[in-house]
Amino acid sequence: MKRFLLLLLAIGVLAACKSKKKAGSGNEPMTFEDFQALFTPGNLPYRLTPDTLQLKLADSLRLDTAALRFLTDTLPKGDFTKNEGVKFYPLQRISGSVVDYVVVKAAGRSQSVGYLCFLDKKGKYLNRIRGASTGSADGTVTSLQIDSKNVVKISSETKLSGSRSALKEDFYMVNPDGTVTLIMTNSNGPTNAGQIFNPIDTLPRKHKFSGDYTSGEMNIVSIRDGDDAKTFQFFITFSKDNGNCKGELSGKGHYIAGNRGEYKDKESSCGISFQFSAGRVSIREIGGCGAYRGIKCFFEGGFVKKAEKKKKK
Repeated sequence: MKRFLLLLLAIGVLAACKSKKKAGSGNEPMTFEDFQALFTPGNLPYRLTPDTLQLKLADSLRLDTAALRFLTDTLPKGDFTKNEGVKFYPLQRISGSVVDYVVVKAAGRSQSVGYLCFLDKKGKYLNRIRGASTGSADGTVTSLQIDSKNVVKISSETKLSGSRSALKEDFYMVNPDGTVTLIMTNSNGPTNAGQIFNPIDTLPRKHKFSGDYTSGEMNIVSIRDGDDAKTFQFFITFSKDNGNCKGELSGKGHYIAGNRGEYKDKESSCGISFQFSAGRVSIREIGGCGAYRGIKCFFEGGFVKKAEKKKKK
């Protein structure tokens, strides 16, 4: 009887030891589920900025060779020299409507780069794009944003003379095979950093509150007529702290009691309150809109309505 009990005890110890083996260690290869578990799960909208890439991560979080085999061995190609000793870190994994996304940080001596990798619904690697960076040779920094409709925006900013900067925004649609299609490009041009591209500029502005409200060269709240008298289209863009903190948001709001308006994002907690008065509008956040702005600034402040240019007869 004692021998039988000892045998059962030995089997139990062996089973416990086996269950405590680290995934991917020894003779047990890393599974795709193990690989996924390395990334923080997230939802859309998603934003990755140079400031986020500059944050130091613990070496214990680094992706090893076993993890990188689920991606590609040419991940950092074209961005780093052979002798930089690039380290890779897992940032985020997000389920998309067409493909799934994993975001990987590559840290070298010259810069840090955030890669947006596309995987099919079965976990097969398809492609990657360079989403964000802390600075290339010409001083250009880039940031990445994916909205709730899975549209990918890559923003590139190059410092010019003085406090001026040139901004270029490329919008992409992701295809099921991992390729991307360029939908639209916005650019203020390399010689005129004071120009703002307004995507709703040509829409009707017959409502008494419709028009463009500004606060300095690079800050605008644009209001246009909605589908009816109770709704409005808006576009907000701002640049604060000498261009170090920016925000951009567009959508459809609705008018409420008095001279007030409100917008609430259906896909996130972001909300904006609009207070209209004679020739002015004041805005403030009524929800977290961090996916659409820098972490050190907010959608807030007062803006003065610009006089509309009269059309020549």
